[in-house]
Amino acid sequence: MRLATKYDDIHSAGAEFAAISVDDSVRQAGMSARWGLTHTQLVSDPGGEQLLQPLDLFDPDERGGIALPGMVLLDPDGNEVYRYQGRDFADRTNDDDIFEALAALDLPAVSPEPWQSDVDVPDDLSGFFRPSNFATYFKGNRFAAIAIGGRAEKGSDARTLAREHRLMADASLDAWSVWRQTL
Repeated sequence: MRLATKYDDIHSAGAEFAAISVDDSVRQAGMSARWGLTHTQLVSDPGGEQLLQPLDLFDPDERGGIALPGMVLLDPDGNEVYRYQGRDFADRTNDDDIFEALAALDLPAVSPEPWQSDVDVPDDLSGFFRPSNFATYFKGNRFAAIAIGGRAEKGSDARTLAREHRLMADASLDAWSVWRQTL
């Protein structure tokens, strides 16, 4: 969601953005409709066999198999020029890193058409993560990270991880303050 708030910056840097998950196309269409995702192409890869496993972005042990958070940047020739791979479902990249990698490619801006799903969105979107839950979810993440960081020994890996997670939650809450105005 954080990068979805920056699609103008992504397009200005000559790139497009796609999100791959194990969710089926109906669930993705529902999420896109609920969240107003117009410039993020959603790609369904149930089981992860087609894209997620070959990209090593699949966790078979979590909830029957889910996508790991990750970011892969390909140059126009299809060569991988940047990769971030999350350690678990809650581990997210630093957005600044992806923009540095994009700037290094020095590509001309693009103007892709807005993405639209080709499947019908169900009338009942129960079970889909609601925008109204976003801030509560990431505030909880943020405060848990602060508490864990405070318990960890100074200079320890645990304290570093807690700080990284707090910064991710802060960035997500900042993006939410922008995104909620579009809903």
